[in-house]
Amino acid sequence: MKLLLRAIVCLILASVSIDQGYSRTVLSESTREPIVYANVGVINRNVGTVTDTSGHFSLKIPSDFINDSIRISSIGYVARTFAVKDIDNLPDTILLDDDIIRLSEVVVKPQRIKQKTAGRKSAGGFIYIEVEGYKAAGQGLATPLKVKERAWLKELGFTILTENRPLSRMKFRVNVYRKEQDQYILQNFNPIYFDYDKSQLENGQFTYRFPDEIMLEEGNYYIELEFLENFTNEYFIMSTKPLTGKTRYRYASQSAWETLPFGAPVYIEYDSVE
Repeated sequence: MKLLLRAIVCLILASVSIDQGYSRTVLSESTREPIVYANVGVINRNVGTVTDTSGHFSLKIPSDFINDSIRISSIGYVARTFAVKDIDNLPDTILLDDDIIRLSEVVVKPQRIKQKTAGRKSAGGFIYIEVEGYKAAGQGLATPLKVKERAWLKELGFTILTENRPLSRMKFRVNVYRKEQDQYILQNFNPIYFDYDKSQLENGQFTYRFPDEIMLEEGNYYIELEFLENFTNEYFIMSTKPLTGKTRYRYASQSAWETLPFGAPVYIEYDSVE
């Protein structure tokens, strides 16, 4: 995610020459139905997007990335990877094979649990994080979470500034990544989607309660809030302070995780076994 840190410093991606725009449609191999909100991007580069409700995507790839690879992935499907230099030879319709979605194990909570919060609820501070709306789709902010034995995710929330045309609506997806051999791997759970609307804000805070709690076993996790749409003429801005946490972020679908030297006001409420 490209973020503007106003009044302190700007993180601006280096400009690169644009080679060509590419458009394709992603469908299920078994049903020939569109795969909605599939992640499409150049691996470990800050170029990516998601498919729309028709399974369609458009992506501009800089000529500098000609020797890189583009990856198309979606929970419940087998990801496909192509060389950027071969993209002209791809068919207009790209098919993904079905994959098995792992069902969450049902475990009765013990009586002795503790309610905890990961991340930050507070939005006070003097650094402003602004999401660039025209390429927001596929970008993500993540809250680190360490589970000692077992945890049940219950609620996700964030706080934004409400002055000067705040973002009116957005489709979000919650993704769970688990650390495996020094990499954070997206877990193959059923996708979790929710709709944000600014009418639901209370003092700038939005809260989403999971309809079913998500159980996590021992391990280190990132819980990601992923934008699924672009927007224009509106603003999604968070206020924070330096050195108050380390929020993870992705500039685009398939890009590498990076760490912000402060905590964005995104939080997770969960129950933990003590």
